[in-house]
Amino acid sequence: MDIINRINSTRYLGREFLTWLWYRSSLQDGIFEMTDGPLEVWFDAKLTLEAQGDVKESNIIKAENPTETQEAHAALLNGKLVSDARLRLVSGQKQWTLSVKGDSLAISGVKIPALLSREDDDQLYERFMLIEEAEDTVHALFQQFMELRMDDDAWRPEVQAIRGWVHGVSVA
Repeated sequence: MDIINRINSTRYLGREFLTWLWYRSSLQDGIFEMTDGPLEVWFDAKLTLEAQGDVKESNIIKAENPTETQEAHAALLNGKLVSDARLRLVSGQKQWTLSVKGDSLAISGVKIPALLSREDDDQLYERFMLIEEAEDTVHALFQQFMELRMDDDAWRPEVQAIRGWVHGVSVA
């Protein structure tokens, strides 16, 4: 299988990831356990949900807490998945905001925490390190998702729980 076909055949995973991230963030009060300590993940300012398949119907929600809107929940009920999200990541005293595209997991519009360095060269290096840290954090979250997604015994009940969450029913 050539690389283009492989990318196209797995493109849905990014949308599933962002939708799962919303579910888990909602379920866990935004807290994810990472190897270097707890991480808060919040959906912030803009959320795009799209239908899967040939029809390109989408909902773009711009709100302070877009995941709390009725429109976002209605889109989930209609089978749409998150295709683009603005996220706020908080780790210790550091906070980033960034956008993630579901189809490619491309990260853009990164706002980094305040810089501590005073020298220009040090500030540039610090900026690069903070951007890399944000990217590594998104990749670590995706890795958590993929480990769960690849384990059929763990993924089946997760899907049932997500469906219950979407429909407002608690699944034990």
